[in-house]
Amino acid sequence: MNLSIETITNGPWKQNCYVVADLDTRKSFIVDPGSEGAKIQKRIDDGGFEPVAIVNTHGHFDHVGAADFLMKTYGIPFYLSCDDAQLLKQANIYRLLFETKEAITVPKVTNPLYPQNHRLSIGPFDISVILTPGHTKGSVCLIIEGEIFGGDTIFSKQIGRTDLPGGDSGALRESVSILRQLPGSLNVWPGHGRPFLLENLWKILDVESDL
Repeated sequence: MNLSIETITNGPWKQNCYVVADLDTRKSFIVDPGSEGAKIQKRIDDGGFEPVAIVNTHGHFDHVGAADFLMKTYGIPFYLSCDDAQLLKQANIYRLLFETKEAITVPKVTNPLYPQNHRLSIGPFDISVILTPGHTKGSVCLIIEGEIFGGDTIFSKQIGRTDLPGGDSGALRESVSILRQLPGSLNVWPGHGRPFLLENLWKILDVESDL
C-alpha cells in the first residue's frame, strides 16, 4: 500500500486530525476530526481522496466536533469504542472543560468498537486496534503500515492526562506497558503535537524514572 498521512491541526486546543490515504486507490479514512469540518473537507477534496470511514481514538469533545459534518458530507460510518459511548453523549456538557462555548452536533456511533475488535478491514485498509484505556475508558491506538495513531494516550515527551472525564491513572500505566511491547520503530501520530518515534518516548521516560 502506498500510504499517505495528512495532518490537519484544528481548534483552540490544536488537536490533530489525520487523513490516512492509499495513494493507489485514493481511498482514505479520517482519524479524530475534532473541529473545523469545512477545513478538513477542503484538504480531503483538494487531495482527491475518497473517505470510507471515520475512526476515533476516543470520545472527548475536542476530537469529535467535526465527525457529524463529515459523516453527512461523505455518507461514511463512524467508529468509536463502545466504552466511550456515554462520554460521547455528554460531549457538550464537558465542552466547558475545553474552554469552548460553541456546542457541537454529537455524532452517532454507527460502528461501535468492542473489546474483541482487534482488527478492522475498511476499504483497502487493514487496521490493528490496540485497547489503551486510561485517558478515557475507551481509548484505543490504531496501527497501520508501521504507523500508530495514539490519540491522547502518549505524546512525544510524556504520557496522556488522566484528570479529564474518563481518566484512570492505573489503567493508563497498564496501557503504556502494553505499548512498550510494540516495535520502537513505529511512527506515532499523537492527538496533539508533532509525530515521533515510539522508542524515543521510552528513552525519555526511562531517563526521567532514574532522576
